[in-house]
Amino acid sequence: MSLSKTLEEIKVQKPLAEEDISQGPRETYQGREGRKRNAINRLKDLKEQYIDELRTSAVFILVAGSAKDQFAETAKAEFKCFTSDPEGFYKDLANRLPVTLYNQKTPPSNLFDIMGRHLEDKATEMKIEGYPLMVFKAKYQRHCEGKEDFVQLIKEAINDQVGSEIVGLHVVRTLADEAIAAEHGGKLTPIVLTTSDEKFALDLKGNLGRIGSRAFLVAAGKGAKTIKSTEGAFTVKEVTNESVENILTNIRKLVR
Repeated sequence: MSLSKTLEEIKVQKPLAEEDISQGPRETYQGREGRKRNAINRLKDLKEQYIDELRTSAVFILVAGSAKDQFAETAKAEFKCFTSDPEGFYKDLANRLPVTLYNQKTPPSNLFDIMGRHLEDKATEMKIEGYPLMVFKAKYQRHCEGKEDFVQLIKEAINDQVGSEIVGLHVVRTLADEAIAAEHGGKLTPIVLTTSDEKFALDLKGNLGRIGSRAFLVAAGKGAKTIKSTEGAFTVKEVTNESVENILTNIRKLVR
């Protein structure tokens, strides 16, 4: 099915899944209960299908530079793009560890081992059936002052050993409810990700194709020299409705 067809089926099943079955004749209660149970199970399957279709329709727009946030805000407010934090996956993993572990200056190897167990839980939640085993290496042996340092350690290790494309899977899954609420059923799903880490943006650009998505680089405002010098990247000096629309239009033409 397409996004639009899956969305239509979700609209049919949602009121059945949310039905107040306490209302109505006692004699037909079991029938109402069974109908609701079936609708809940069907809705779960449909949401997973919708997420999978979001993934293949996703067009990730990776934006760096001084005006990256303005670009994302304009793209969302004026052109109905979705936005998300590309580091949300790593932050979620870090948030699963007790804060006391950072305050006690736990060795990174120990934090790494604990994170590995949470990564397994996270992968299960995301319906990922398999991924490379995480192994602690000497280059990760550095002191973490707090959660922010550990997020960067997690990002480096996962990108090295698992692949940064897992970020795309996480973003699509976290945006699913918003997309359903917005009744998004288009052929393309534009998702703007902003970052100050140009190396990370380039890594994502190269890896998101592994999950069936497409990705483009944009340098907005000042800075982002590495992005600007990358072949195929878009550049916008001043973020306006017109300049954002122009880039989105050009990207749309490239993915048709």
